[in-house]
Amino acid sequence: MNIYRLNINRLFLLSITVLMVSCSDWLDVRPKSEIPVELHFEHESGFKDQLTGVYTKMCNTRMYGRDMSFGLTSVLSQDYDLKSNSIYRYAAEYQYQETSTKNIIDSIWVDTYNCIANLNVMLQYIDKVDANIFSDNNHDLYKGEALGLRAFLHLDMLRLYSPSLASNPSALGVPYVTAYDKVITTQKPVSETLDLIIADLVQAADLLQVDPFLNAKEDYKTRYARRVYFNYYAVVGTLARAYMYKGDKANALKYAEMIIEEGQKENSNFAWTHYSTLETAKEEQVNRIFSGETLFYLNIKDMNNIVKHYFTASSGNNTLTPSDNKADHIFEKSSKGYGNDYRMLKGFSYDGENKYFWKYHQYEGGSYVDIMPILRKSESYYIAAEILKDSNPKRAVELLNIVRTARNLKDYALSETLTADQIQAEVGKEYRKEFLGEGRCSFIISV
Repeated sequence: MNIYRLNINRLFLLSITVLMVSCSDWLDVRPKSEIPVELHFEHESGFKDQLTGVYTKMCNTRMYGRDMSFGLTSVLSQDYDLKSNSIYRYAAEYQYQETSTKNIIDSIWVDTYNCIANLNVMLQYIDKVDANIFSDNNHDLYKGEALGLRAFLHLDMLRLYSPSLASNPSALGVPYVTAYDKVITTQKPVSETLDLIIADLVQAADLLQVDPFLNAKEDYKTRYARRVYFNYYAVVGTLARAYMYKGDKANALKYAEMIIEEGQKENSNFAWTHYSTLETAKEEQVNRIFSGETLFYLNIKDMNNIVKHYFTASSGNNTLTPSDNKADHIFEKSSKGYGNDYRMLKGFSYDGENKYFWKYHQYEGGSYVDIMPILRKSESYYIAAEILKDSNPKRAVELLNIVRTARNLKDYALSETLTADQIQAEVGKEYRKEFLGEGRCSFIISV
């Protein structure tokens, strides 16, 4: 596998000082919203509002509302064929020092660390206040979400801005910031940074044992609603990802299998998308996003106001879509006859004379709007398959075929006799198909 990486941490050592200024804005908006921090956290609502603020910021176009999903990180994955005057044309050529690209990169760094800072403010107070202000199990729920999110955001920063552990074991990672103060956090080696990420995630998983998502007695709507929060399963999925990145395959497999086992239950919290929601004749009801399979997604208000500028005939130079040839190559339509793969069949549509990437199209009155997938259960299948390719290749192929069957490729099952190298290649191709336009493949791509 070839690894495409945004290895530009040298540009951002100075950004930490910028961060210390920008982080103060959240609770220090003068004069209308001037609220001392202590008063903000006198009531349970203060902690809930703090988390809401973080989720809201994560939805902006500088983060997962564009540049950490279908924007910059997908461009770096070479997901699209760009117009010659695209705002991302220099990024596609990895010209990170070019002004427009550097501005996008700077914004990702500053906004992400701003979110981390506000999580740290909350965590600084959550064990200091009177525990009686929290109803039910909300102390553990809020603290678990905050710790999980802090780890998740640091992991994305590490994978974007630092060399991988495999490529450079002694390299420094991004600063792992755990306090809200003016002391600049020193960088630690990538391995130590990963240990800090994992420690936060393990603590979060323990706290989130109270998550309603785990309670089968809760009604489905209550459990489903937990997807828009960094819930227990989001933590488990991130643990599988973090351990895989660290090279700890035993623990990566452990957590990936937890997601797989839950997904196989009769009343699973994230069952595979039913074919009826993909083959319906009503385009506004097609579940192109496979929403029920998400472990965590962001609810982006009025998402159409963002995506309409990139995926339609009117997008002009901003158009983000793979050419017919690239899409054919990614989905192996001509070479393998995989044209009925739902990810291709429902993921593209004509707008005027040309075909466009349609995953995020927001139909008026549509059933699946304002959804940005952040973590999917399918990633755990790919992690497990990659780990098992040598020790249990039959199971590895089985896992890939489970996902492929859910994507309408049941008649094109991969052979159980594939070698470890062939399985690895198929894992890479599946990542590319599954996460097209989601920015995940800027971390790992098979070409």
